[in-house]
Amino acid sequence: MGRRLAHTPGLGLRERKKLLTRQAITDTAHAMFLERGYDNVTVAEIADAANVSTNTVFGYFPSKEDLVFDDSAEVRETLVARIRQRPPGETPFQTMVAVMREMIFLSGSTAVTELDRLHRMVGTSVTLQSRLARMWEQFEESLAEALAEEFGEGPHSPRPSVLAAQLILIFRMMASERFLGYLRAHTEPAQPAALEEWLSVTVELIGKGIADYPPRLD
Repeated sequence: MGRRLAHTPGLGLRERKKLLTRQAITDTAHAMFLERGYDNVTVAEIADAANVSTNTVFGYFPSKEDLVFDDSAEVRETLVARIRQRPPGETPFQTMVAVMREMIFLSGSTAVTELDRLHRMVGTSVTLQSRLARMWEQFEESLAEALAEEFGEGPHSPRPSVLAAQLILIFRMMASERFLGYLRAHTEPAQPAALEEWLSVTVELIGKGIADYPPRLD
């Protein structure tokens, strides 16, 4: 889903080499998936093209699907951390909107390109479609647990679960094929204004139900 930079400050030579190897594997896999389709490429073929062993590929990625959704756990942890660490007085809804704005407007065309690549890789693969659906469920589950803990509610209470589902809906919509279609309907110079309009409508409609859900108290 995302890209790790091997020149990240503070990393030693060994760690940088690992990141470079990991990135080489994902770049190779993504190129092959886009060219031939996910279901038509084997891990052995990816390993051969990336000049590594099959065991090395599985050492970095537990399953073939992880080559597509390689940083989903990292993204999930980041979202939950942003909700947990939001400033006093800020609601979960406000935090999620801020995250969306950062992803859309700071990443710019790069975010659009990455989303387009993801949808092209997933394509009609039943395996990847199932994995994508499960990924969203895991996002909701983790967020619901964090919200229930924060507000002192039970793990199965309806309010944290519904709130988490609504918050992830914003994120999920932004990663949808429909959203990309909306962007493609506008020329590149007009896309920033189109993005702002899309986000404003989404915020208005979803926010009517959860915008005032209790803000952080401390």
